[in-house]
Amino acid sequence: MKIKVAFLLFCSFALFAAFFLDAPVFAHHGFATEYDGSKYITITGVLTKVDWENPHIRFNVDAKAADGKVTSWRFEGSSVAIVERTGTRRRDLVDNIGQTVTVSACPGKGGIPIGAAEKLKLADGREVIIARQRYYGDGKSSE
Repeated sequence: MKIKVAFLLFCSFALFAAFFLDAPVFAHHGFATEYDGSKYITITGVLTKVDWENPHIRFNVDAKAADGKVTSWRFEGSSVAIVERTGTRRRDLVDNIGQTVTVSACPGKGGIPIGAAEKLKLADGREVIIARQRYYGDGKSSE
């Protein structure tokens, strides 16, 4: 009986450890998994939503094509702490909801309208940093 209880406790602990200790691995992703760092895009549209939270800030931009079709883009930046160290504040984005902005980013893979944003040009012409530079294609800097 004691062996069964010990074995049951051991299996429960192993299952708990496997599930909860590996959770951070599943919770975060690698840049190259979702984004194409060899390409750089510039999207201009209306800022519609801002999520200023960890692990990454995120925001949406609705971009209108020449044919009138609107594509809703979802952009990801760095963590709140990293973005704030560059001098960018939540208010810089939130105050521009409904305004036209221009995003510089590495695009998502597979034609999905997502991007890893680096810079955001606000309606008043200011440019704020959203993440560290990730694009180095063709030997040129995005700066």
